[in-house]
Amino acid sequence: MIPPLERSPRYHLLDVWRGLACLMVVLHHTGFALIFETGSRAGGWESWLKWASASLLWRMNLGVPLFFVISGYCIGASVDATRRRGLGSLAFLGRRIWRIYPPYWAALLWFVAVIGGLNALGLQRLTHGNGTHALQLDSPWTLDATQWVGNLTLTEEWRPLVWRPPARNVFTRVAWSLCYEEQFYFVCFLTLLIAPRRLYGALAGVTVGAVLLRVVAADIGRMSEIEGAFPTLWHEFAVGLAVYWRLNVPGSFQAKRTVELALVLLTVAGAFGGFSTPVPYSTAATGLFGLALIGLRRWDERADALGWLRPLRACGRRCYSIYLVHLPVCTVGNLWLYEQGLTSFWARGLVMIPAVSAASVAVGWLFFWGVERHFLNPPIIPRDHEPLTGETGTARSSESPTPF
Repeated sequence: MIPPLERSPRYHLLDVWRGLACLMVVLHHTGFALIFETGSRAGGWESWLKWASASLLWRMNLGVPLFFVISGYCIGASVDATRRRGLGSLAFLGRRIWRIYPPYWAALLWFVAVIGGLNALGLQRLTHGNGTHALQLDSPWTLDATQWVGNLTLTEEWRPLVWRPPARNVFTRVAWSLCYEEQFYFVCFLTLLIAPRRLYGALAGVTVGAVLLRVVAADIGRMSEIEGAFPTLWHEFAVGLAVYWRLNVPGSFQAKRTVELALVLLTVAGAFGGFSTPVPYSTAATGLFGLALIGLRRWDERADALGWLRPLRACGRRCYSIYLVHLPVCTVGNLWLYEQGLTSFWARGLVMIPAVSAASVAVGWLFFWGVERHFLNPPIIPRDHEPLTGETGTARSSESPTPF
């Protein structure tokens, strides 16, 4: 018998954090309009302001590590709810496949349509960012059959470890994070399958093993041999799992303090130990974010009533769609506006970036309405057995409406 949870695991502020993280990613990608013109901190106030603006936009890439933490919390709630409702591990895996893959495949078609359409119109220059004012969009015809298998299955990040050549090539660019998420979900599925009654002890063991493997691989100079595999970034996802356990699962006072201490140590290691994949300071950021989620939980219901957070919450509920489809808008929008005469630094910063970011979010909302909303609720899956606790549906409302 699994004891009941200490509280409802539904964390309303996660929608707000998802929205913020999503907008950070959009701003980072539209920010390529400025990122490579950083100015100088020693050249007067305008040069300093240019440097600060470009640096801030570059640091918006921390939005993806925040997504990993949020995903860890939500998947922790999902696997816990699955075993409490007696649905079985296959039900968990089926829900993840239903939520992730169909919208992603639709987004792949969106990328192909945009790039193919511009090429047909002789406007392929609008996809050739090359890091100057925009990221480049690759032609779908540059990928071979093996790379397309990796992209369609979301295995392209780790596919070269077991099937090579060719080199990895994530067509949409943004799907690299989904290749990790797919592995995180599969590890959780296996853990739920093998050890449903000792779920979090088993996940803690996976975390220790993954971190040790990563540390040893880095120490002996063999990180390339696990590049793209889940141990590379599992510690960031595990922060969310730890936060879920700390806030909702019964445990001793000492055990809960141990989780907090572990997050503090992770933050220190990320800040001073070079433990910073995929972007600088991402490990430190995830540790701090985990501690913030623990500290802010007591104000969750009060914050949920704040009207000024509604736009962020609305973006958070559509963040998967925005994340999937924003990059073509960022690339084409930046380059097109540059051709229209928005060439000065401040024109790009004050007009181009806000306009293209808003257009990217708007296209994401349309994609949510046209595609993603149809996959929010998976088909009903019968129970495999009686629930492991008397509470049925304990954590149903905690499961993320997005895969992050």
